[in-house]
Amino acid sequence: MSKLMKRDDFTEVVKDRLRKRVAYRCSNPNCRVATISASSASYISTKTIGVAAHINAASKGGPRYDADMTTLERKSIENAIWLCANCSR
Repeated sequence: MSKLMKRDDFTEVVKDRLRKRVAYRCSNPNCRVATISASSASYISTKTIGVAAHINAASKGGPRYDADMTTLERKSIENAIWLCANCSR
């Protein structure tokens, strides 16, 4: 049985501030696509293709994991970048 890896995920507050700071646009300078749009589900709905991505990985074994970072540093907006679903992969 595999042990679940502890992740230092962003809070909803951090994600909300991050996407608003970049006006809901992908932060990849070669992309800059809008990551929010109207939804066809209803006139008050929106759909989002944006993702709050970690610059340094949220857990051990992830890309660019930095063991010297604290949990708070890993979860902070300073370690975050807003990307569209395509660029986040």
